[in-house]
Amino acid sequence: MLHRHFIARRHAWMGILMCLLVASILVACGASPSTGPSSTPTSTSAAAIPKITINATEFSFAMPDTLQAGLVDITLMNQGGLPHLAQLSRLNNGVTQAQVLAAFSKGPNVLLPLLTFTGGVNVVVPGQSQEVILNLTQGQYVMLCFVTGSDNIPHFVKGMYKFFTVSGQSNANQVSQPQADGQVTLKNFSFVLPTSIHAGSMMLQVTNHGFQPHEMDLLKLMLSKSMQDVLAFLQKPAGPPPFADAGGMGALAPGMSGWVKLNLTSGNYVALCFVPDPTTGKLHFALGMITTFSVQ
Repeated sequence: MLHRHFIARRHAWMGILMCLLVASILVACGASPSTGPSSTPTSTSAAAIPKITINATEFSFAMPDTLQAGLVDITLMNQGGLPHLAQLSRLNNGVTQAQVLAAFSKGPNVLLPLLTFTGGVNVVVPGQSQEVILNLTQGQYVMLCFVTGSDNIPHFVKGMYKFFTVSGQSNANQVSQPQADGQVTLKNFSFVLPTSIHAGSMMLQVTNHGFQPHEMDLLKLMLSKSMQDVLAFLQKPAGPPPFADAGGMGALAPGMSGWVKLNLTSGNYVALCFVPDPTTGKLHFALGMITTFSVQ
């Protein structure tokens, strides 16, 4: 059923906490219209930044094996029939690909400490795309789709992961720096958003000033729905969801920053974070990291 599938993918991070037990069996034998944001033209100020396109299908990413260190403009194009996201993560020093693959079946307490989240594109619906600009340092990386389906198995367990290398000297001092239209601050556990977010093309710089990883997941509220409806649905799903995916920025480690290119339509939105708190096990939105905003 559609709403069951939607419920499962809205619990993308919860799927890491609750569904890897099922995954262990498998591994033992990886804003445009209101349905989601479209890619927007790269601004003149960012024209010199290298651009790559990631094609997402069920269940794989197609992208280059090597990226240059520094600023990179990434477009995720969802060519599949299911929602997908692209979370970029750097393997911590000394961590191997084999260790990451083995951790898929061992739960978040084993997997997440192996990685440093470096941002990415949040949930994109089929047929849509979105851009982010990230500043990547040298190292080994993995791209993961944390979306889960109605079977409660995260997409990365089904093969939707991609290891790649970031190498060479950083281009950060050689390319035009992104020019943001507004700033978003991620904290423990709240958002500080621009006073005005307008409809159409807009680029926001997202910075994590917290001491845990945080993401900015955007949902567009259905007509006459509120944040309370969202919270009620997430706590006890029933009927169609009161919101639709609108993209956003993937999880960033403390101190990191990235830029997200949006093309939102007029309406009311919710920004929230689904990253789990390692101490309580609660998702960050349940600790207060959720807020509403309007787009005119």
